[in-house]
Amino acid sequence: MNSKMKLETRNQKLEIRSRKLPIRNWKSAPLSSIFYFLISAFCFLVSVGAVDTDPGSAEALIEASHWKRARAILAPRVAANPHDARGLWLLSQIKLAFGDLDGALDSAQQAVALDDRNSEYHFQLAQVYGEMAERASMFNAGTLARKFKGELDASLARDPKNLDALDALMQYSFQAPSVMGGSKEKARAIAEELVQLSPVRGDLAQAELAQEAKDSAKVEEYLLKAVQADPKNYEAQTTLAAFYTPTSHRNTGLAEKSAREAVQLDPARAKGYSILATALALERRWSELEEVLSTSEKTVPDDLAPYYEAANVLLQSGVELKRGEAFLRKYLDQEPEGEEPDAAHAHRLLGLILEKQGRTEAAVSELETAVRLNPHFPAAKQDLDRMRRAP
Repeated sequence: MNSKMKLETRNQKLEIRSRKLPIRNWKSAPLSSIFYFLISAFCFLVSVGAVDTDPGSAEALIEASHWKRARAILAPRVAANPHDARGLWLLSQIKLAFGDLDGALDSAQQAVALDDRNSEYHFQLAQVYGEMAERASMFNAGTLARKFKGELDASLARDPKNLDALDALMQYSFQAPSVMGGSKEKARAIAEELVQLSPVRGDLAQAELAQEAKDSAKVEEYLLKAVQADPKNYEAQTTLAAFYTPTSHRNTGLAEKSAREAVQLDPARAKGYSILATALALERRWSELEEVLSTSEKTVPDDLAPYYEAANVLLQSGVELKRGEAFLRKYLDQEPEGEEPDAAHAHRLLGLILEKQGRTEAAVSELETAVRLNPHFPAAKQDLDRMRRAP
């Protein structure tokens, strides 16, 4: 988000894992590229509509990013009833979270075909087209972009107050060139509309626009307003916490404070622990870091992302590399959670940590595994080539 560059796939965005403001984590291309106006809709705060209050329901699990648990419920449910439109819509979100674009597209298209009047179903289909466009060739990207915008328009036509779709339209309007319907004035007007519909969501939207304008002071101002509007909003707290971790405006004390607030709000979600682990690793408070990771693993045993995040800090800092190695091996003990770094990225990170320890042969092995798991992983390939060429 700090530089204009060609859009990358979801996992390519995880290669560096620098702590950018995760309000909506997309990257834009130069104006000359057709990719410039593509919005990474898959990174939006996905809403599942009227969330079931049962914490064990598929809807609630998705809302809390428990993708694996939700998949265990929805996969057999849809298999038993292929005409379950709501089930297909939810299953599409899960498949998208795990990077299964073909499966996500098929489920979303089926949901729309079964209930064309549903705004959320059209928005989910837009999200899938958005991510497909990011991975497409220049030749195919234009068609997918038009499909993305078409489904976004269809979503808003059915529900003009769909917060996710409005947020997507705001981003599209802000980034798209005028010949494609872009308008920064329109984007700001939509942000104001979001404030009226949902103060927290509107303040987060205003922060997004400030982020695009590279105005960190305004970003912080709007994030603080979002937290003040609803101190019990988990996303507002974690977004504010993450804002304080990049080098440019790092304040690990404030990051820790908001991350602990988030953990207290919902101890069963991993994101708060991940940011807290990042802050503690940056401060080199090893015993507290280990305690947080242990608590996170006990509370959210199927999402070990905090271990990955801590390991990434240790790699970047060049300290406690053995500890970072252990964290990544722990992370690789199970299937990564949806929307978290996949195994290929974890193996690459492990390879880089081993390289820093002087264990080149083991590092090469990890990079080879990363490339085998994901043959379309440029950073892993480059690292592997570099290590093989080294004397």
